[in-house]
Amino acid sequence: MNSQTAIVDLSPGTVTRYLEAHQEVERRLGVSPGPEFLMALAIRGEDPMQLVDDFCTEIVATLRSNNP
Repeated sequence: MNSQTAIVDLSPGTVTRYLEAHQEVERRLGVSPGPEFLMALAIRGEDPMQLVDDFCTEIVATLRSNNP
């Protein structure tokens, strides 16, 4: 699969939402991959807070399955 770099202008509201999502991941997990990573995951236009829920759920499930 080829990847392509895209440079986009984001509205202040969009930036704020992903910064909030980043902070929520940090609050839940103690660390976050950063707002840019969350934006990349949400390329399909998902709500950032839904993305936080999905991301954290997957991380926690993986950690639990590795530490029975």
